[in-house]
Amino acid sequence: MAPIGEAYFPPLDRCFSGDHQLLSWETCYVALSQLGYASDGGSLKRFLTDPQTIDLLASSLAPYSPSSSQSKSSFETKTSAINVTPPAHARYNIKRIRDDALWLSNETDIDEVSALRITILEWQTRPAACLLWGSTAVPVSSSSGIDGTCYGGGLMQENYGSIFAPSALGEPKSPDKRNELLRKRRLVDILLSERRYILKCSEHILTHALCTADYEDVASSHASEEKKPRWLRAIGLELLSHWAPENARNGKRRDKNSNFINNAVAGIRTRLEALRGGSGWSEFENAIEEVDISWASNQVIEVIHIMQIVQDLLQSSATIVQAEVILPWFRLMAECGFFDGFHLPYPEFQTIYNTPLQSLAALVSLTILNVSATLELLTTSSAASLSASSSTHPVPYILNQPAANEINDLLISVAPIAAASPSVLAWSIITQNLREIALATRDSRELRQSVRAADKYGAADSSDTDGAERPSLRGMSVIRRRSSTSSDTSQQSTLLEEINDSLQITPVDEDPVAYLAKTAVEGGKVFEVLAAIATAFCAHFGFEHNGVPDQKMRQCLLDLIRACVEFVEYQPALIMATTAIVSGVDRYWDRLDRPNNAHSLGPATLLRQDKFLKRRIFLVALFRFPYESMPLLQLCRAMAYQHNADAESSDIGLGLQELDTFTCMLPLDFQGYKTIREDEEADFIELLDDYKTDMNANTRSGIPQISESSLLLRSPNVQASPSSSFCLPRGTQGQILSNGKPLVVAWNYDYSGLTYIGRVLQFASSGTLSNESSSTTISSNIVAEAISFITSMLSSATKNSSAQGSSATLPESATSILGQASDGLHRNQDVISVIWQIFENELYKQRKAVEDLDSLDVMVQCVHFAHALLPIIPDRVWPFLGRSGLLGIGGEVERLSAVVTSYELVEGRYEFLLGCIRLYDALIEDVVIKAVSRKKPIKAITRFGTDKTLGSGISESVMENVLLSFQRIMMDVFGSIGTWRFVSEDDRAEIGSWLCSIFEKLLDYSFSINDDTDISSRLNSALLPAANIVLDVYLTSSKTDLAINPLLQVCYKGLNIPSTSLPSRGEKHYVAQSISAIRLLYTMIRASVHLKRSLSHLEEHLFKAAGLFTRMYTAHQAYKLPVMELFDALVCSASSNQKQPPSLLGQLGQENTDHFLRVLSAFDQPVNDDTLVIAIWRFLATIVSKRQQSFAHFVLTGVSPRTSVKTKQYPSVQNAGQPEPVLSSALEKLRSIDKLEPKKALAMLELVTLAADYWPFALTAIGNHPDFLQRVSEYASRIGSLANSGGTRSNKPLVDYNSLRITSRVVDILAMYTHRTQQEGNPKFARMLIPHLNYILKNVITTPSYNTSLHSNLQRNFAIKFQGCNLIDFKRTSMARASLGDSYYYDMDLANKMLTFEPAWAGRRGQGFAEEVRRANSNFSVVEAQVELFHSWKSLLIELSADLATEESFQKIMAQSAMDCLTANTGNNLPEAFFERLAQSRVDLAFTMLESLNEAKSNVSEIRAILPVAWNALRSHSADLGSALQAHDADYHRILLKLLYLTIQLHTSQEVLTLDSMTSANKIPPDSWAATANATTSMVLEIISTTVAQGFRSLTILIHDSPHLVHPSDFAFLTALLRSCLRIPGLTRNSEHLLNAFADTQIPRCAATLLSWSDQLASSTSGDPVYGELSILFLLELSTVPALAESLAVDGILPHILTTNIFRLLQNKGFGPSDHPSRMYAMWSCGLLPLLLNLLHAVGPPMAAEVAAALNAFPHQLRRASDAFSSPSSRIAANDLSNDYITLAMAQEAHSLALLSGILRTFREAGASAAVIASEVEEIDWDAAQVREDVEGWLERTVALRERIMPSNEREESWLRMKPVKEGLGENRLEESVLRELRGVVSVLGDGEE
Repeated sequence: MAPIGEAYFPPLDRCFSGDHQLLSWETCYVALSQLGYASDGGSLKRFLTDPQTIDLLASSLAPYSPSSSQSKSSFETKTSAINVTPPAHARYNIKRIRDDALWLSNETDIDEVSALRITILEWQTRPAACLLWGSTAVPVSSSSGIDGTCYGGGLMQENYGSIFAPSALGEPKSPDKRNELLRKRRLVDILLSERRYILKCSEHILTHALCTADYEDVASSHASEEKKPRWLRAIGLELLSHWAPENARNGKRRDKNSNFINNAVAGIRTRLEALRGGSGWSEFENAIEEVDISWASNQVIEVIHIMQIVQDLLQSSATIVQAEVILPWFRLMAECGFFDGFHLPYPEFQTIYNTPLQSLAALVSLTILNVSATLELLTTSSAASLSASSSTHPVPYILNQPAANEINDLLISVAPIAAASPSVLAWSIITQNLREIALATRDSRELRQSVRAADKYGAADSSDTDGAERPSLRGMSVIRRRSSTSSDTSQQSTLLEEINDSLQITPVDEDPVAYLAKTAVEGGKVFEVLAAIATAFCAHFGFEHNGVPDQKMRQCLLDLIRACVEFVEYQPALIMATTAIVSGVDRYWDRLDRPNNAHSLGPATLLRQDKFLKRRIFLVALFRFPYESMPLLQLCRAMAYQHNADAESSDIGLGLQELDTFTCMLPLDFQGYKTIREDEEADFIELLDDYKTDMNANTRSGIPQISESSLLLRSPNVQASPSSSFCLPRGTQGQILSNGKPLVVAWNYDYSGLTYIGRVLQFASSGTLSNESSSTTISSNIVAEAISFITSMLSSATKNSSAQGSSATLPESATSILGQASDGLHRNQDVISVIWQIFENELYKQRKAVEDLDSLDVMVQCVHFAHALLPIIPDRVWPFLGRSGLLGIGGEVERLSAVVTSYELVEGRYEFLLGCIRLYDALIEDVVIKAVSRKKPIKAITRFGTDKTLGSGISESVMENVLLSFQRIMMDVFGSIGTWRFVSEDDRAEIGSWLCSIFEKLLDYSFSINDDTDISSRLNSALLPAANIVLDVYLTSSKTDLAINPLLQVCYKGLNIPSTSLPSRGEKHYVAQSISAIRLLYTMIRASVHLKRSLSHLEEHLFKAAGLFTRMYTAHQAYKLPVMELFDALVCSASSNQKQPPSLLGQLGQENTDHFLRVLSAFDQPVNDDTLVIAIWRFLATIVSKRQQSFAHFVLTGVSPRTSVKTKQYPSVQNAGQPEPVLSSALEKLRSIDKLEPKKALAMLELVTLAADYWPFALTAIGNHPDFLQRVSEYASRIGSLANSGGTRSNKPLVDYNSLRITSRVVDILAMYTHRTQQEGNPKFARMLIPHLNYILKNVITTPSYNTSLHSNLQRNFAIKFQGCNLIDFKRTSMARASLGDSYYYDMDLANKMLTFEPAWAGRRGQGFAEEVRRANSNFSVVEAQVELFHSWKSLLIELSADLATEESFQKIMAQSAMDCLTANTGNNLPEAFFERLAQSRVDLAFTMLESLNEAKSNVSEIRAILPVAWNALRSHSADLGSALQAHDADYHRILLKLLYLTIQLHTSQEVLTLDSMTSANKIPPDSWAATANATTSMVLEIISTTVAQGFRSLTILIHDSPHLVHPSDFAFLTALLRSCLRIPGLTRNSEHLLNAFADTQIPRCAATLLSWSDQLASSTSGDPVYGELSILFLLELSTVPALAESLAVDGILPHILTTNIFRLLQNKGFGPSDHPSRMYAMWSCGLLPLLLNLLHAVGPPMAAEVAAALNAFPHQLRRASDAFSSPSSRIAANDLSNDYITLAMAQEAHSLALLSGILRTFREAGASAAVIASEVEEIDWDAAQVREDVEGWLERTVALRERIMPSNEREESWLRMKPVKEGLGENRLEESVLRELRGVVSVLGDGEE
């Protein structure tokens, strides 16, 4: 027993924990064969390179050894408690697993460890099985796949039937017993599957290695082969070194499996014998018959795979096998009769397996005989004159006399069997050559003996030696006897003579060689058998590996043809077989879809390159053309598909351009010739007169031939008139091929075969085709074959041209083809118009039933021709379709549907429909590929100018109409195809696959780029009408299911694909159809979201069908990614609707959701397709964030909401049997975030981020994880540099933007968790993060790496080079989720399609426009990632500031962040659209940081550097406030003003700018501090002058001209800014500068003017005189500076204020705090009174009289102020109930009036001493004594006062919740302020002091 490999079977704890999913051999094969190796994330390589895996592959004939003591010991060790310790809530039962493994080992006789692996595999795949098949977890059909691939019942027939074996386990007595039987049944099915798929994987890997080895010498290897990993070929070569009979590749020989072919024969014999006895399993009661069918089917399939491996091994070796290899094989074949009539245990097996069994038996037998090598060996052996003595060394079977005799007897015994006929014919050829050589050797020897005897008789002394020298036998290890010519008496017979003599002793009465040949050809119908094998088997079984196995098997058959043509005359059967072998059954589409070099080593190449075979087959067919034209056309068509780019292969005409023989049949009465060269054996004649041939003579092959009409053959470049004949000139000589009447003559005449074919088509276009040629018609099959031949050459020319490099001009080779075929036509016709005419004739032809198939074939070939012509000359295809009856665009009835329903629907074959579908697909591709080239301006045609761009002359309306007509027909076809009759269901799947793919392609091409509202300007505008049909049909709000059901039926059929290891085209089509349908659904949903359509019935129906798609997810590996994308799009689409989306969990049910979640939790293990894994994580993230609450709860906790409520468990607790929470899995994987592939890590982080955002308990789970937060924080701190990530040409940006996005998600998670800890009052986590933020702080808030020169130059140069389109035309839309990378912003896929016609797109050495666009996309990706990271960092910084704003270290971070934001905005290089969003976000962050710093009263030194940056940011945006507010980004400028205000606020703190604090706390020298202070003062003065003064003036002017542009807050900002500036210590000493600044801008006048307008402006603010308040407050701020206050007084500001309408209203009516508008009272109490106080303080006594008069001008206000604090009782008595509360403004009003009255009283009392005339200073009509008394009363009753205090604005409301600054002065900040003002009133009024 081989040691157990970790990759093959790891320890059980890893299997049970979910860390490792076992890889089944079936999944391995699917990954190898169908997933294109792209899905392998390393696990497939690790699995296949594991030593135990290689050992199993090498021992695939018997992979599982019987039980042994060693296997039992290994089993016990692997399952012991020390290695497997189940947790408390384990989802597995180790005892049950052990018991099941032991049962399987005992029942099937395999070792215990292998049985344990199968048991674990069953346990791991059980959720998927339950989801797919229901609770039975057993597939409905047989697991061995007998219904998967159907072949003909025999070699000569085809029968595509299928059987389904229903499950019949019966009803056990108890559920436990039933579950046990189900498990055992699945174990047996998995065992059978593993056995056959081990063989299949061995065969597949070996074939891959042999194919790549055979093709590695070709000049240009397969494109697809290059993608396959080298390690896979190495494994194949390792297997070959084990198995090959002689390891010629590496010169080694291994004893273990060196006799593999013998072991394979023994394995086949064992399996065939076992079929007679049955499985012997009696455990399954009522299901025993089904189990036996599965087991028997598995045995037969294993036999087929073994024979495939044997065939591959034999073909890989050029060595002739020895007797011990070949004899067991032929003995087995003789026993089973080459499987002809072999009794298989079940009748249905005969239908399914006869063709592969018999075909492989024939192929292996033919290959093991190795005719060509054996014939060469015989020739060499004859020269070596081998002796008949036995050799001590092994010799080839043909030189082993007993072996040759036995083979001869065995083949004679099976000679009548059809399947044996190829090997019988091959053996007859070998024995015939052996006989000829033996007889020639004997005759030569006897002749020499007779000569010697005569010489001895005549001259006894003459020499008796023969001086001839024998050639040596090369490469053979033989013992050579002494030459018989060296003695007179010793003349022994050679080995070949003795073998030949022994072969004549046979039980047949006639010559055995003749008997074998005659029986094979006549009885066994060998040529029909060869044709049947080539068509019915090779194509079906050899389509894998790009069809290389098919070609190699047909090449083996062609080797037999080559060997027999020397003995078999040219005859129809031989030509039929040769044509079938060379052509195969590949349709036009199959050949077209293959890679360019897939045919380079095929049978057509051998026919073309092998001179002997070419001479005996091709040249003979060429010689008999056009008398027998069909064989030549078919051979030429097959060889035309040889897509090589070398000179030899580009010989387009394939020898038909210059023919020198014209073979035809002469009329019975023709006498115009004479015989010549009568002395020769052949019969030669010569024309006596010009002989005119006719095109419509009836011939044997159906090709039109000769009559007496008049026509001259047109030579190249010579114009001829149209006719139905051409002329053979007088004197033309010919050879009679048939002496019977009429004569068949091969004339020696030079002409062009292509020209002749063109003339045949022209004649056919002028008449009616029929199934037989006549005097007026031409055979339809000849016309179809001629068109097919031209099509094949055009297709070959196109593929060769594309392989050498695309071009927008017509390929030269295609020009040559079409030109030569058109040479003999009318000057107004060419071969294209002729074929179009034939097509139209056939469309409207009235047919008879017998003509249907041939006529239909002509139309099929015409469609193929249109498809091949489209990429070459689209200008000829589009107009034809626009006027053709095919689509009926011109008003006629379209004939496409009529042809399909009248003929194809009856026959059940749909080649014409498929051709039209593929043509439609090509038309769509043509629209896209030439979208740009068609828009290029048409240049004037010059004499020596180049050809115009292909397709540039096609009208847009023509293309739209053609596509629209096609789309309507195809929609009808797709809707009804489910009810049609099909001979082969594969055709239904293929048609459905293409239709879904076309519909999806239409939508993708139409809406994926350029969503410009002007549809005509889009590059893809011609596709939009057809695309809208798809959307209108499927995205309707109608509740009918007629349109949706066909799509769902297609998906449902994808579930019923049986598991089969046999190659199956049907499986390929069904899988492709289902994938195309799912992708179509996905694309339609994305299009609906993109076009903002409302929720349609399609989405609702898809939610109901969710169970179907979950089953599809488990049905096939290829379905998983499309299903995930569909679910993701479906949930996103439903969540975008206002209604509550349907519940996905509700549609699936809890049990299925549980199974589905378990399957998803495997994250595509063991295949590990990275793309699929990312899609799964994205889908789960969508579920979490898109209103799928129930499913999201299930995903995050592993518990359904209902279960959670019932059990009352905490959501994160996992119960027994529940799936592991996906969130826990993500957190655990992200612990190793450094080791994860970046895109995978990003997808996981998106899930965690969204979960934390939408589900609060997710943050608990994150916090409870032991080290997740620590690990991701460390990762964020180690992220690489961002500075140089945007401009390099390397792939470095790929790593950078992925890393940036990962860091962004990490920061988001940290921000949300910080918010949670903040709510909990725990700042420890925030402090822990600080050390990890250094790198992010230094690099995140920087200018993004936008490459301005790259983008600007690219757009300019692109527009110049590609006229008619712009780069923005390729901008992606929201149709598909764009991923950062090379195709992020501009769609590179479509750009490559549309722009490849221009060489500059690719450029020299790959440095063209394509590379520049790729770099632009990468740069956009980096910029996007940087912006995302900034926003994440912004969130985190704001959250951290809530906890850490008071800490000095974090204050430095906040200050630095604010400064970096402003600096980045100042140095912007981004486009305007980018900059606006990012700049706004930056200033928001800076504002928040500065606001927090102000609140914390920070005094860190970094604050001093913010002011210059903030001021520079404001100036760089706009120096003029008025201009800034008129721009579109006025809000951005406003927030810059706020930032400037907050920055200046920080400088108003004395703790920042005092000398003592700056020098002591911050260690700053006094000189440095003084310089800083002076610079700050100068800057603030500039701010006042530029921003405040000029800004206020601009606002005043702007509000008059455009009041809608100005907000009241703009004036408030300037007022606050001025207030802050004036609070800068020492600023007021610069009074002269301030006076000049405000005088130059006439600010007092502007403020007064605004005040005078305020009553009028109130109409725009709902009657609120806000501008009056703002103007008076601004004047108030000016008055705080004494010099400015004096200036205001001098300018007469007070009279101006009093004369304004707004203040006249105050003079005439009293306004209190509760009166409307409330601002009137504020203007009085907070505006005018403080202003008067400032003016009085600044000017002094001269101002006293004016101030007193001004106060008395408001009697109502003074009277109301006198009673403001009176008791409630007194107010009731006075009927004044308006003021039953006290506000801060009232207290301030009283305090101001007290000060004013006191100052005025002092001035009045001082009189002349104060330079005041006392009589002029009026007494203020304000009752100071009453106010004092009332205020003192309130101060004594503080509790009552507290109840009366009422906030009047938002700021005062916030003060209610704030503690007082000074303890003991009230209970809150508002009460404290009121008390302070009231005490000031008492203080002023009490002692008379100021």
